[in-house]
Parts: sequence; C-alpha cells; structure tokens
Amino acid sequence: MLQFRHSLLPLFAVNLKNGIPNDPRQLRYLGVSYHVNDQGVIATCKHVVEAVQDGETLVGMEIYGDCLTYKINDLRCHPKYDFAIGFVERKNYRTVVFHGKKEIFIGDNILAYGFTNEGIVNGVLTTAPRLFKGHIVRTHHTAIVPDTRSTCEISFPALKGFSGTPLLFDKAKSSMAGMLFSNLESTIELHSFSEIEENGEQFSEKIHKVIELGLVHTAYDIRHYLNDLGINRVPFDAKEYDEIET
Repeated sequence: MLQFRHSLLPLFAVNLKNGIPNDPRQLRYLGVSYHVNDQGVIATCKHVVEAVQDGETLVGMEIYGDCLTYKINDLRCHPKYDFAIGFVERKNYRTVVFHGKKEIFIGDNILAYGFTNEGIVNGVLTTAPRLFKGHIVRTHHTAIVPDTRSTCEISFPALKGFSGTPLLFDKAKSSMAGMLFSNLESTIELHSFSEIEENGEQFSEKIHKVIELGLVHTAYDIRHYLNDLGINRVPFDAKEYDEIET
C-alpha cells in the first residue's frame, strides 16, 4: 500500500516576506499534491493553485516528523482542465504509481487519503487526516463538467481540503486510479404526495435526499494533462500500458 507520508504533500498559502510566520492565522490550508515522478514534479488541482492570493506563496508541508516546508516552484496550470503541476526540492519521497490502462470500471474498489482544515488549535493551524473507501459508480468517455476530459464518479464526496489527493485502487499492490477534484450533486426521492382539493386545485409535496458524489480525473486523463504541460515521465503499475491518444 502507498506510504502516504512519503508520497503526499499538503499545500498551504503563506506570506513569506519575513520567512515562515509565527502567526498561524497567516497560514491557509488549500489542498493536497502528490509526487508524479523522480524529477520533483508534483500534481494538484488548478483551483488549488489559483486560490493563492497576492503576496502569498504556495508551499508544501510534510505530514509527519519535522514537518519540513518546501516552496513550490515553476507552477504550470492546464489551460483547459482543473489540473496543475509544480516542482519541489524534496529529497525523501516516493512517487505515486499510475494505473497504466485507459479503462477503469464501475464497481472497482478505491480509497482516498486527505486532510480537512480543523482551524487553529492551541495556537497551531491543524489539519485532520481522513481515509475514505468506496467504489467507482460511473464512467463515461465524455465529460459532464467542463473541468475534465471524461466522467468518473465515486461513491463518496471530495471533502473540502481533499482536492488534488490521488484516488487509489483498494488492493495490496495499489496504483493510482485518478485524482479528486470536485463533487457532483445527485438526489434520491424519499417521499411524494399529491392531493386534489374539491375546487380542483392540486397540492403536491416531494422530499429528496441530496447526495454528493466525488468527481475524479482518471489516471489516463492525468497523463494527457501532464503531456500537455511537458511532462512525459511517470511510473506505471505494469510493464505494458496504454499509450495516450494524441
């Protein structure tokens, strides 16, 4: 199983004018990035990068140990899709292995590990790690939102702070199925009632339960995005893999 502490890098926005600030209110948690290859490339969502405000710098902070902080350099956002990359000078890390096939299937078991912002606790900005497990609920070669190349929905939502975290197949020798970037609302009708009064007026009532499904860039789509941004080197889970169609 993937060692999250060595492969993920939570992202923060911070004003570095006077170095790392002592005031935790000047540090904002934005989302997650992960290591793409052995050349220092990390990937995340474009909307995470674009959340950095004037005067702030995007930095990655290690999860455990000394919580070393790294400035994210050479940021590149995809011109069309919700995807971005950067470069980080981190020495001890492990890359996320890509699923090499174009297709992923409904019912595939998957998991995602990410962080949510817990606010300032005892003077420290705190993030809480959370692990979700579920399955693929829908795939299609066309996109239902403009931020991605194709459709891939999963059975749990991407919590605020999970944007950019890799989606992994839930098995002993895992690989990346995709990357969380957004949610899509769906509804379930729980109750429906209608009645016609003597005067002919009709009254009706419906109760729906709203559920959120996570939206994912597939590993195959991510390879397209990386290629568009000039990155062609990634690790695969098998020697034989599907070439991207140009």
